[in-house]
This record gives sequence, structure tokens and C-alpha cells, in this order.
Amino acid sequence: MNPETEAPEKLARAKRWRDELRRYKDLFADAFDELHGAVRARVKQPGQYVGPHHDYPIMSSLDSGFPSFHESGFYNESSRRDYVGTIRPHGLLGILGALPGTLAPELPKGIELASFLRTHEIGKRLNLGQLSDRPVDELVADAVERYIHLYGLDTPVEERRRDALIWPLISGTIFDSLNLRLVVPITLTHFDVDHFRLTDTTYITRLPEKLQLGRARMSTLGSGAVRMVVGAATHAFVSTGWNLEADTIADVPRSLKQSSSNVIDAIDSFFGALRIVTGIKTGYAQLLWLPKDWALEYFCDLTPVYGTTLRRYPAEYDNYGWTEASASVTKGQLVEVRDVYKRVADNQSEAIRLAISRLNGCLTRSDVVDSILDGTIGLELLLGDNDNQSLSFKLRLRAAALAILQGDPAFPAREVVVKVKRLYEARSAIVHGRRKKPSKKATEPEDTSNAKERMLASELLGFVLKVLLTHPQYQDPLKIDEGLLLRGDGVVPAQRKRRRNA
Repeated sequence: MNPETEAPEKLARAKRWRDELRRYKDLFADAFDELHGAVRARVKQPGQYVGPHHDYPIMSSLDSGFPSFHESGFYNESSRRDYVGTIRPHGLLGILGALPGTLAPELPKGIELASFLRTHEIGKRLNLGQLSDRPVDELVADAVERYIHLYGLDTPVEERRRDALIWPLISGTIFDSLNLRLVVPITLTHFDVDHFRLTDTTYITRLPEKLQLGRARMSTLGSGAVRMVVGAATHAFVSTGWNLEADTIADVPRSLKQSSSNVIDAIDSFFGALRIVTGIKTGYAQLLWLPKDWALEYFCDLTPVYGTTLRRYPAEYDNYGWTEASASVTKGQLVEVRDVYKRVADNQSEAIRLAISRLNGCLTRSDVVDSILDGTIGLELLLGDNDNQSLSFKLRLRAAALAILQGDPAFPAREVVVKVKRLYEARSAIVHGRRKKPSKKATEPEDTSNAKERMLASELLGFVLKVLLTHPQYQDPLKIDEGLLLRGDGVVPAQRKRRRNA
């Protein structure tokens, strides 16, 4: 293209887009005011029944301190009312039309808005058909319903409040790059703080009520997660600065229900750090995305949220774990978690990343045998080498050297050697197919023979990860041999001083 003509054309396109945006906003505002007035007039008619939002969640608190959720139902007169539903019914009624005697009034401003979006470039992401204005009608309806629930039925439309609701919807329908926050509720774990900063872009925070209720509406079907476990979270890990590229609006919720590898890695980094420091059983059951400065829908006054349900928590949680006392993380522990998390996030070692994934799997897999193998594979990633000869012996020596380097009284070198040996004896029994005699008892108790080895595997792997993140120069196992085992550099200054004073 000729540069002399390209610049004027760009300016013309930019002006046309600004003009269309201004017109979109004005038409949306007119349609909002029109529907708001029609809803108020309908609701105030004598004898007019306003049905409930039967699926509006109700939150209560369990004795364990975790929330529990259920729906309002059809017969709860104190539940949130469906005001816009008196004009535009939901579900099948909304598609087929209103009930006889309750015909919706003519809403020409809404028709004009849909016609504009159908025929102008700025509305292309809505992908409107020629026969239905329903997607546009739902945008306006959601905005009006939210306004009424936030400010009351009798509150007149105020321009500032109205525009604050419709601008996110406009942004969500015109931009193909959308900013997001990743929010991961931390299952069955208490925290002593309401908010704790980890890095410039991540933090732990108490979940506000409107977000709790918003996430309670997400389905658990097909996830394998128990609904009571999904709900049992008071705090969440939050990561900011994410974005989504989507060509059409329909692509947005579909894309945000996926759990891509980079997202899981980001989550694993946090939970790995939490487990390395505290050793607690924890996990997550939801992966949530919160829109930043945009929306595609509203539900009453709740926080808009997208995402999916996953089963990434210990299996014993399913057995009424939400009713029991759970671990609590202190502020002091969070300070240490922050330090480890930063080291994890900054670390470029693939072995470290994979070992953290194995640590998380070690504590969340349903099969105890798989958990033990996770732990040993993680240790081999960190302490093994290409020569698998005498692997168990080399791992014992290297783990002991790291224990001496760390100088942690909870992990004395001799005890670490014994633990690694015991873990590899359990691994050997597993991989060589040794098992207890089969039984046909219908009520035989659950096999817990390897439960201690699962905890041993996670404990050792967490310890080794912590040492190597603190001393990254030894993330190459051969460096442990050269720098600690052969030259004795693993004797820390404090130990040398004690020896001299002896």
C-alpha cells in the first residue's frame, strides 16, 4: 500500500470506529433506560407476581469455618426476585415468548441497538443472526437486572451508575484481547491473614462474599470433585496480568473452561511452595477467571466469573473432610512461602518444575502407590544422573549432603539417609510387583500399608526442593558430588564454629 494513502485510511478507520463506539454506547444507554422503565411499570402493576431467581446461591458457615452453599429454590419468598423476567422470561419461555396476558411491551430502542450492531463492524464479535436479537436483549437485560439489585427498584436511573454497568459489557463485546485475573480457591485450608502479597503480580486473599456466591454457581459435573469440597475455601491464590485472545464472544467462556499447561504450572508453583514450607495437605477444586474492566454477562449483583472445576485435592477430603478441623497457615509461614515461591517462579530448571509437579501429585493422587512413585521420581529428577547404577545409594548420599548443608534440626543427615533407604525399599516392593494376598471380604478395611511411605515421599521431596531452591548452585546433582561430598563444602559455617569451640 502506498504510504501516502495508508495514513489517511488509518485515520479514517479510527474515526469510524470511535463514531461507532459512541453510537453503540448511546444506543445501549437508551435501550437500558427503556427496559428499566418498562420493568418498573410492570412490577408495580396491581397483582403482578415477581418470581424468584431460584438458582441464586445462599451461603452458610460450617462448624469447621468453611462455607457451604445451596440454591434459594422456587419457594423461598426471601430469595432474590427476577424483575426483568416479568418482561423477558428466561429459558424456554424467553425463547417462545411470554405467557398469555403478560406480553412484553414494544421496546423500539432495544430493536434499534440490535439492528445497529448487526449492520456495523463494531458488532461483528456478537455474530448476530438475521432472525434473533436475543444476544443483545440479554446484554441489556443483565445490565438492568444488576442495576435494580444493586440500587433498588425505586431508584431512578443515574447516568454515572448506569454507564459503570454498561461499559464493561461494551468492552467485552468489541475487544478481542481481554484482561483477566486467575483466582484459585485453596481447599480446606485456613489462613491467619485476610491478604498477603507474594509478588508484584500474585497474592493470597480472603474471598469476598459476592465472589464466593458467584463461584458457587459453577457446575461440578464431569469433574469428579465433590460439591461440598469445592465450596470449602475461605482464601484464594490470585495471579494478575493474564489475557485471552478470542475472535468471537462464544470463544470466551469455552476457552476459559480449559486448563492449559502454562496455567497449571503457575498454580503448581504456588501450591508447591506452600507444601514445601508447611507440609500440609491442601489442594484446589476450581480454576477461576475474573474479567478485568469487561464483562459478557451479569447475574444479579454477583461477581462475574468464568472457569472450570478440577479435582486437585487429597482423596480423603471427599469423606466429609469439610466437617473436620483443618490446617491453618500462619503469617510467619507465609513469609517463608513467599521466599520459596519467588525462588520457584524465578527458577528456569525443568527438573525443579517437574519435581514440584510430582510433589503436588504425591499429595493429591487417590492411589497411594502412584503417590510414592511420584515422590521417588521427583527425588530422581533432583538427585539422580544418567548413570542409574546404585541409584538408591547415590540418592542417600546426596540427600545427606544437602541435609548437612541446610543444617535443619528436623532433617539430620543420618535420619535423611534412613528415610531415603526406607522409601526406596517401598518403591522396590511396588515396582517388583509384591503385594499382599488377595481377599474376597466385602467389607475389608482400606489398605493403609503405604500411607506412611506416601507422607515420607512428600516430606523428603519437599525438603530437597527447599534446599535446592535456597542453594541453586547444587541443582546439578554432580555439583553435589564435587562441591559437597568430595571437598566437604557442605559443612556450614555454624557447624564449623561449633566444632572449633568444642
